[in-house]
Amino acid sequence: MIEDERTILWVASSLFAFFVLFETYLLNVGYSQYFYNLFRAQGIFLSIPVSLCICVSFYLFYRFIHVSLTTAWYYKIALFLMFMSACLIEFGYRSSLGRFTESFDVENALMTTTDQKLTSIFMYLNYWAAVPCAVFLVALLIVKSSDDKPRFKPLAATFALYVTFFFGFSFFQHFFTEKVFPTVALNAFAKTSADFMLYGPVANGKWGSSVTGIELKRRELVKPDPEAILSPSNNIVLVVDESVRGDHLSLNGYRRETTPFLQSLARQKILHNWGIAAAASTGSIFSFNTIITGLTPDDFPERTNFKINTTPTIFQYAKAMKYQTHFFDGQMKNYWGGIPQDKKWIDKFHPVNEFDDNGFSPTTEIDNRIAKKVKNIISGSKGNLIVIFKHGSHIPYQNNFPEERTKWKPSYVTTNKYAIPSESELDQVINSYDNSILYNVNTFFENLVDDYAEIPNNTVIIYTGDHGQSLFVGGKTSHGGTTKAEANVPLFVIGKIDEKVDTAFRASHQNIFPTVLDLIGYPEKLRSKTIAISLLKARSADSRPRFFNPDLDKKVSFDE
Repeated sequence: MIEDERTILWVASSLFAFFVLFETYLLNVGYSQYFYNLFRAQGIFLSIPVSLCICVSFYLFYRFIHVSLTTAWYYKIALFLMFMSACLIEFGYRSSLGRFTESFDVENALMTTTDQKLTSIFMYLNYWAAVPCAVFLVALLIVKSSDDKPRFKPLAATFALYVTFFFGFSFFQHFFTEKVFPTVALNAFAKTSADFMLYGPVANGKWGSSVTGIELKRRELVKPDPEAILSPSNNIVLVVDESVRGDHLSLNGYRRETTPFLQSLARQKILHNWGIAAAASTGSIFSFNTIITGLTPDDFPERTNFKINTTPTIFQYAKAMKYQTHFFDGQMKNYWGGIPQDKKWIDKFHPVNEFDDNGFSPTTEIDNRIAKKVKNIISGSKGNLIVIFKHGSHIPYQNNFPEERTKWKPSYVTTNKYAIPSESELDQVINSYDNSILYNVNTFFENLVDDYAEIPNNTVIIYTGDHGQSLFVGGKTSHGGTTKAEANVPLFVIGKIDEKVDTAFRASHQNIFPTVLDLIGYPEKLRSKTIAISLLKARSADSRPRFFNPDLDKKVSFDE
């Protein structure tokens, strides 16, 4: 048992150095490159505050280690659990997604099902996190304070410094050019916690009032003159498919016939195809929220939750134009996008348990059941805006098609759906994914409309994916990272549209929102000037460089 104060200082310093060096090497935290780019881009004057923040964060981490070694055993347990949680979470995110956590990761986790939480935990698990945890635990066991006092005051002071620093940085970070700085896992975890408490769901009105006492709400629309609003003359069906990668559709030139039914519609000139589009994000909820609000990468990296949860949605616009609104969810039992207030503008919400008999039906048929129900709506009436979030081709891919419909073999099958396949299994993974696309996408459209040449009630269908897939190349998780493959989605429109569209335009998720506004007839003069161009009006000459947002603080080029 170590009790000498000088030895304790040496142990604390050694642990600090070990943890920083271990994380720097293992997680590729590039401090030197960061400082080089920082001073080169911002100059000395603007770089000094950020450099000081990094120094303060290191000092706080050292204090955490030292006070953990010298406090009472019951405090040590709590501090170790905090350290272990931070390592397990942050190591997983850093190695899988190339970054530490952000506030929206916590929000996403809270809104997922238990099964999805478990999937994420096992997918992002990095076993190397056990090393610093084990080293820290041994140090806590062998080091004891030279006196028997619990030393609560140093612990409280350290906690207060952590709260003051990270809440202060989170609150004032909009003044900084650099909103994220390299640090250790524990401090990244603390920053995420501070951001979440200041700007997360509690702050944006999802579960209550914000820390400032202000509850965020959707802005009201500028409503058209009631006399100018006619009865809707069409139906709009917006389909957001899960995990469908655009370059794996034979409609877009893929080597396998994964979408023969869609190709037949394209040959009849019923389907207008913009090919491979750029997703808003590589994560589902962020993509969905930007699709329904029309936000673009240029709207970020400002306070994303504020914009997403105050910008009017397509449901509001549709209600203003006298449309009946529907939301079909092939994955969730509760509305998971935006804020609860959004349900005010959704006339009929159809959760997944309507289509899977509360979990007792095969997941392969959820989307087909949705398609048949939507077919009844669009066949029997006009004036519907129907948004569908499909079950789609989420991992494990084997669950998205019946075994007897396996075309490409061997198809990857796993009893551990949390496992990341080895490099030798990647060809089987692609087989499984392509089988999923072939069955899930084709049968959905076959069940949605009986005769697309005579599509009922002037129905127009817009189809895209929420994000693409990495297909586990390089040991990456399926999506959520920064690679182009994970932001690669299809985008096409089916139906009779008056305008002669130019499908050579390089499209993105952001073009869907104004397209819907055109289809429902919302007056262009009342729209925000910052929204993107509609697919019905865009020409190839209007194409601009495309970007996607893997997280809230940066955008990544899609076209490079």
